[in-house]
Amino acid sequence: MSNDEFIVLLASLAFGPAAWGILFFRLAGLQRFRGRRTHLPTLAGALGACTLVLMLILLRYSAPDVRHAPQYLLLYLVLGLAWLRASAYGFTYAGLSLRDDVIERGNAAALAAVSGALAGVNFCYAGSNIGSGPGWWVVVFSGALATVGLGAIWLLVDQMTGVNDLVTIDRDPAAGARLGGLLAASGLIFGRAVAGDWNSVQATVEDFARIGWVVLPVAGAALLVERVAKPTVARPHPSAAAAGALPALVYLLFAAAYILAIGWPP
Repeated sequence: MSNDEFIVLLASLAFGPAAWGILFFRLAGLQRFRGRRTHLPTLAGALGACTLVLMLILLRYSAPDVRHAPQYLLLYLVLGLAWLRASAYGFTYAGLSLRDDVIERGNAAALAAVSGALAGVNFCYAGSNIGSGPGWWVVVFSGALATVGLGAIWLLVDQMTGVNDLVTIDRDPAAGARLGGLLAASGLIFGRAVAGDWNSVQATVEDFARIGWVVLPVAGAALLVERVAKPTVARPHPSAAAAGALPALVYLLFAAAYILAIGWPP
């Protein structure tokens, strides 16, 4: 392991596992102070599931010199946890807060949206680890490209529909499920768009555009769904299953079908 890789490892340990541990310790203290159960166990389960998925992808699809070297598996795993933690900070600017909405306010709709957002970011980062490349900076560049794309889709859909307000203010479970499903599905597509052996910055950006453009019609469909499924005066509480889980499942199935159709990266 080179000097720069060792520095990245130390920084990732600090901003990944350590930062998550500090956050959950503080959130557990908040739960005890409130004297009631919160969504903290479910949030921890979502993070655990993301970690497991990332580990499986690293073990199966990363470069041979990574998956056969424990020190590099550790490096890219903790870098992924740091990636998720940094992205969780970004969720606040997108309109959702792990601490305020999910834990302090006990908002189940926000929990669904945040869980989907974590899954989407995890797919973006995991995809950047698929294939061979010259170093850790390749993973960072590819993962950043996909993650920024995911954030752009989130902001676009929210600006045109106000779905974040439905989640944070109205606490609409269906809206939380729809947003979470859209973000997870978009992350799945963007992760595939940056997967594969590294050739160059230009080639990576071109592949991202060539494969990832499909997220745009998915987002367009989400705009239409939001108009139909959002609460109205006549229907103030849409069905969480029909107006939430079903659209989310459709988004995810479409993303999976698209990835199967275009095939695994060469």
